[in-house]
Amino acid sequence: MHKLQPILLPAAPEVAVAAAVQPARRRRTGRARLVPIAGVVLGVGLLASACTGGSSDKATADTDPSGSGPAAAENHDEHEGQHTNTVDVGPLALFAADYWSVVQPSEGLTQVRAGGCPEGEACPSFDVLSGDAVGEVDTTQAYVPEGAFCPGPGKLEVGASKETSTLDVEIDGAKGTLTRFDLSCVDAAGAEQMTVEQLQWFIPESPNGPTLIADRWAFEGLESRLYAGTWASASA
Repeated sequence: MHKLQPILLPAAPEVAVAAAVQPARRRRTGRARLVPIAGVVLGVGLLASACTGGSSDKATADTDPSGSGPAAAENHDEHEGQHTNTVDVGPLALFAADYWSVVQPSEGLTQVRAGGCPEGEACPSFDVLSGDAVGEVDTTQAYVPEGAFCPGPGKLEVGASKETSTLDVEIDGAKGTLTRFDLSCVDAAGAEQMTVEQLQWFIPESPNGPTLIADRWAFEGLESRLYAGTWASASA
């Protein structure tokens, strides 16, 4: 398979890429918890929505690749032509939405952001770590890189995390797990203001070696696009 270099896909017009984000659900304590369903806009300039694919005892690669958000850039017949609209994201070839911005900040790390979201904001994104980069993190814990902060106004820092569920999954025939974490979002004084959910896929033995995918925060259509994706050719 031809290996695409990390690219910057052209951002769609703002009206086309604007997506709903998770609404905050108030607890009795007054704190909010983001839940993965489409809702109202959260914060100016933010673009996010719930992952699709739904929970099941076994996730498969048969999920609709279009996800819940904008369809792939080409709107062809369901089974003809759509399988050519892919872009390499680290070791994976995924069906890309036209607003995806794909960058490689460092060796073994590829990030996809919502194009047009201002730099320095908590833009919807997902990280793909592969090879040696996976060995530098604890795959049993929530992956929160330095400088990451919670979505919404205020740039709340990420505090403690708690695993809530683990599911066996497959991505293009490679077995792994999908783990859900609740992350605490705290203010400067360390007081929790809300929690957000982070999804992580860990594939220990993909054709390109161990792979970790971290969804931040509820990137639109990511779950279904992963299950419909394929592994790019292993590096020589």
